[in-house]
Amino acid sequence: MEESGGKIDAVYFCPDLDEASPNRKPNPGMGLQAVQDFPTIDLSKAIMIGNTLSDMEFGRNLGIYTIFLPTTRPEVDVKDNRIDAVYNSLIEFAKAL
Repeated sequence: MEESGGKIDAVYFCPDLDEASPNRKPNPGMGLQAVQDFPTIDLSKAIMIGNTLSDMEFGRNLGIYTIFLPTTRPEVDVKDNRIDAVYNSLIEFAKAL
């Protein structure tokens, strides 16, 4: 990634088992923590890429654009209103950028 000019500043995960945890998807806690840690994040320019409807709902809860990858969930209805766009793979999405 660094060879291509990229950088990962942080990785967020939720070990909580309680469904009511603000950090457990689809709740927006991890996204809000990232914004707090990195105030220059502009959620109006952010994209949530995922392969579950929980990922899409997480994006919706943050008010960000959602990209669904049906790679491991081909049974998901890609016309679900939580999905803004669908790409067959992350590579396909990257090429579309």
